[in-house]
Amino acid sequence: MVRTIGIVSLSRGLLGESFMAHEERLGLARLEQLGAQVRFLPHARMGISYLAAHPEARAEDLIRAFEDPEIDMILCAIGGDDTYRLAPYLFDGGRLQKAVRKKIFLGFSDTTMNHFMLHKVGLPTFYGQAFLPDVCEL
Repeated sequence: MVRTIGIVSLSRGLLGESFMAHEERLGLARLEQLGAQVRFLPHARMGISYLAAHPEARAEDLIRAFEDPEIDMILCAIGGDDTYRLAPYLFDGGRLQKAVRKKIFLGFSDTTMNHFMLHKVGLPTFYGQAFLPDVCEL
């Protein structure tokens, strides 16, 4: 049973933009109605400019989500176009492999690259919905 969902922005930082606040409220309400608690990882709402300039922050959020024993599922906020830039920060010193715990990982689009990264370290993933386009949108 999924109790806590950790939301990460591994690609585009759209979730952190002020014009997305209404969407975020809708999505949170929908997930809470299903009985889930939602936790945004520290950089998930930092915005487009910040996340574009800081792939290391995005990678850190993914590592934290896997290391947090209270997070049952990792849900990507949205896709984008540069999640490949996380690879050096995830694979340096085997960081991703050491952090990965059996959890649901869900997302699509540019997140395909994250699925490949996680598959490389032995974690089965689910290619599918993301927070903004599928939970928040009508």
